[in-house]
Amino acid sequence: DKMENEIEVRRVDDDTRVKMIKDAIAHLDRLIQTESRKRQASFEDIREEVKKSADNMYLTIKEEIDIMAANFRKSLAEMGDTLNNVETNLQNQIAIHNDAIAALRKEALKSLNDLETGIATENAERKKMYDQLNEKVA
Repeated sequence: DKMENEIEVRRVDDDTRVKMIKDAIAHLDRLIQTESRKRQASFEDIREEVKKSADNMYLTIKEEIDIMAANFRKSLAEMGDTLNNVETNLQNQIAIHNDAIAALRKEALKSLNDLETGIATENAERKKMYDQLNEKVA
């Protein structure tokens, strides 16, 4: 009887041990699943943060590029205006110089004409004097 009781106790102990081991395994499985879910959620959170961060960087960079492009276009337009102003100023300067050159040319031609007239008048007077001298001599 005593031996049967020992075998029975041992069997209960074995059953209890098996049940405890199974319970422990089930508990570990639940812990692993919980941890796995936590890690998955954490991974999803990280992924979402990375995506948000990348989106923000993209928007920031896009905004900076848009601003740079707008400034560049504005600079080009201003350069165009500046070039137009420079061209207009040059054309005005050229016109002023052309007018001045034309006035100088006109003045030079008048002076030359006056000089030629003066020389012709002097020559005529000399000839007249020469002719008068010749008459007196003759």
